[in-house]
Amino acid sequence: MTYRILHFGDTHLGRKHPSDIRKRRVESSIKAFQHCIQKAVEEDVDLVIHAGDVFDTVYPWHTVIEAAEKRLEKLEENGIPMYCIRGNHDRSFGQDRNMKGLAIEHLTSEYVQLIDPQASNFPEDGYIDFNEDLRIYGLGYHASRTPEVLREFEPREEGINLLLLHDFVEGVTRSYSENLAKADMLAEKNLDYVAIGHDHQPNQEQRINGTVFAATGGTIDYDFNTTEFDKGYNIVEIGEDGLEVEKRRVPQILELRKEVFDVKKKPAEIREIVKDKLEEKKDYAVKVRVSGRAENPGEVPTQRIREELNSLESVLMADTILDVETGSEDRYESGQDRFSLEQYLEMNLEEEEKRKKTRSLHTKTRSMLSNEENLTSSGLRLEKEARQDLRKTIEKEMFGGKEE
Repeated sequence: MTYRILHFGDTHLGRKHPSDIRKRRVESSIKAFQHCIQKAVEEDVDLVIHAGDVFDTVYPWHTVIEAAEKRLEKLEENGIPMYCIRGNHDRSFGQDRNMKGLAIEHLTSEYVQLIDPQASNFPEDGYIDFNEDLRIYGLGYHASRTPEVLREFEPREEGINLLLLHDFVEGVTRSYSENLAKADMLAEKNLDYVAIGHDHQPNQEQRINGTVFAATGGTIDYDFNTTEFDKGYNIVEIGEDGLEVEKRRVPQILELRKEVFDVKKKPAEIREIVKDKLEEKKDYAVKVRVSGRAENPGEVPTQRIREELNSLESVLMADTILDVETGSEDRYESGQDRFSLEQYLEMNLEEEEKRKKTRSLHTKTRSMLSNEENLTSSGLRLEKEARQDLRKTIEKEMFGGKEE
């Protein structure tokens, strides 16, 4: 028997950031979701799997929930079930998970089924059978507990087994921590396809020991750091001849763009360069980083740059970031000593080691900022404990201090 499956994830319905264009951002997330559902119908798939973060928050606008319900009616009308797991944005705070998110529960029905086991009850409560031949396992987001849970996981020996997972997987996705599930470990189990969410950067599917791993990425620009990532979904076909994956793109009605310009570029020149890169019939939010050397950063016309960009018809919002050198030496504190970080690295680290350590700190910081449990209630700053942990890591990696 042959099965056709549509795999997508990280739809982040109701994404409102940047807040200046929140209404258009919400519309774009729904439009991308609608495209995937419509393609599931057109491609006559047997089922749809969603790898988590259906919504951007557990408390989206009620109109967002209604819009999602309306789109999903297409699946019910065509007898196509959707199986999904809970991503980190689809759940409430708290490691013990004594409170659950609300939004995703509004979607559950005979045709939209949530696989949401407690970590201690996986896999017993962590699967749904499409039929006797095809079983869908789902773990959802369990942060640092995920590797431990999957290490003991033994899927059934017969039939086709899929696993939905909302977390980074070492060897397939980007890695922001040493405590991740390993692709090699999962490939030793009887799994045919591992559908990965959480990483917004898509990857070409990988085949390891007969298991296909695939991270489709998101369906919209999550923030200005994901603007270069393709937005897409997979059509997966499983049959007697094996498993084939075809990656498809999701069209966008709104894009975030990040551009870098030298401080010497005039505002009108920046406008024309950006204008040439924009497509017709599409809206944009643009963030420009102005870099270089300036004796007086206060004289850089950032406001004028914003005005020039906002004059473009397709630009809904423009922002500027000033990143210039002034000629004064940047200095950082560690304990009682003051020193130049740049000079310290130049004198004490080999080039390859410097790159490795800097990359490691960068990925750790981004990982911490992507985990809501590390953030203050505003969602903009790290909690005190998280900041202290990051400082200790920097001391250890860069300056030889002891990480407690």
